[in-house]
This record gives sequence, structure tokens and C-alpha cells, in this order.
Amino acid sequence: MKQFIYLDNDIVNSIIAQKDNGLIQDIKLGESNTLGQTEQNAISTDVDGGIKGAIFNVVNTEAKLNLGAKIGKDKNISNTTQQIIEKTMHDATFNMAYEYIDATKIEIGNNENDDYGKYVELTRMFDFVDLEYLEGLFSKNGLIDYIKKSTSEQIKKEASIATNQLNRQQSRAMSNQISSEIKKTIDEKNKEYDNISDIINAFKKMIPYSRMLISNDGYLIPLDEKYFRVNPTSIGFMYGGDITCVGMITNIIGKDTNPEDEKNIFASLQFSVNEALRAILPTKEENICVIHPIAIYYNN
Repeated sequence: MKQFIYLDNDIVNSIIAQKDNGLIQDIKLGESNTLGQTEQNAISTDVDGGIKGAIFNVVNTEAKLNLGAKIGKDKNISNTTQQIIEKTMHDATFNMAYEYIDATKIEIGNNENDDYGKYVELTRMFDFVDLEYLEGLFSKNGLIDYIKKSTSEQIKKEASIATNQLNRQQSRAMSNQISSEIKKTIDEKNKEYDNISDIINAFKKMIPYSRMLISNDGYLIPLDEKYFRVNPTSIGFMYGGDITCVGMITNIIGKDTNPEDEKNIFASLQFSVNEALRAILPTKEENICVIHPIAIYYNN
């Protein structure tokens, strides 16, 4: 059983359409405005009998529930059924698409893939990066402001303990120097956090995605907001451990991608961006492999 965290049903349907000469249609149930009545749209799909049977079971169960439901609850029942059917269709059709693409399983530590357009399957621990969340930490009165304040207070406290050991004459003589050293230490600590904030802002400008998965062995997986199957704001907290990603290699950001034509300003700029990304991203590999994800899930 798969627990999907992310599923690009547009790519799934495209794969099946090219293979079977037909596109799987969503199944939807609509409601009329007449009190106590619901109408059911036609079901049109080319999926196999097992999947179709499962869909009809859901529809039939919904119809029975409508018979026993009180007036006024029909709309809620129909909306719930629509969500169940659409998710059932997409989950089932991914298995069909997976058989067609023949994805290569990549072992942990293997970063030698250079086949653009190749379908791959990765199962490993990923770091989930949410740039919007990280940016929020640096907002006014956010977590970083609190850390800066706490750090400043701790530095002043430690300095006060040290100066208590001086006599009055030494304390007066060194007062300005002590204050200067305290300020310098606090400024240096604050600069460390400010540098991180600058990196996050630069990162957001270089990558047109705010959320992504990054592996230690050099795989970068940008995530499109509309294909999440769970609340994306909670992924960093809710999900951990080994996760499987199935997708296509669409780009390789490597140290050997320096453009040969130095007069090509666009290629030179892209190379500079790539070099900055390689320096920022938390990976031990020199080459970064970009994966366009089809599905991300736990495989139980």
C-alpha cells in the first residue's frame, strides 16, 4: 500500500493516454438545485474492471446513503463522494503508469546518472526545504528575533560575571573596552543569522519553487503546490524517514557545465546561478541531479 504525499496526476494521465490512446476522465457527482434530488453524471473511463468495480461500489454506497439521509445533507454526501472517487482514480492509475515508464531504481550514494529524460525511483531520507517557512522565521518578532535577543542577553550576562571579578578601578578603566567587546560579539552573532537570511532570499530568486526535497547524495526535487496530497506546511514536521520518489531526470547541475562560448551571456549567467546553487545546497556531491517528480509516497 502506498501513502501518497505528492501525486502529479497530469503526468500520470499523459503517460496512460500515450500508451492506451485514451485519457482517463475524472468521475464527478453533481447536485441539482431541486430540494431532495441529486443527479449523477455519466462515468466514462478506460481503466480495467477491477478499478471500475471499485468506483461503482463507491457510487452505489453513496446512493444508498442518500436514500436514508435527511433533507439538506445531500450536498455534503455528494461532495465527499467526489473527493473519494477522484483520489481512488489517481492512486490506481499511478500503478498503471508506473508499469509503463520502467523506472530505474537508484541506490543510495549513486549520483552518476546523466540520462536526461530517464525515469528513476529513489527511496531514501530527504531534507524537506520550505523557503516560505524559513523566510517567516526571519520576519519581525519571529523566531530569529527571539534568538538574537536571547543571545544578546546571554552575552551580557557572561560579561557581567567576568567584570565582577575586577576591582572598582579596573572596572572604570576598562568600561569602554568591555562595552565595545560586548557590542562586537553581539554584532558578530547577529551577522551570522543575517547571512542565512540573505542566502534564503537569494535561493528564492534562483529557484522558482518554494518547496523541495534534497538528498545528501545530490538529488533535488522541486515540488509544485497543486499536486500535494497533504498539507505542505506540515510536511517538515509530520513526515520523516525513508520516502520514495518516482520521477524524471530533467537537469544536471554539475561542475563541468561551464559554457564553452564565453560570449554567450545567458549561458554564462546560468552557469553562475548553478555554481551558487551547488555552493548553497546541503549535499556532499559535486553534481546535483534535478528530478521532476511524478509521485512521492511511503511504500508500506
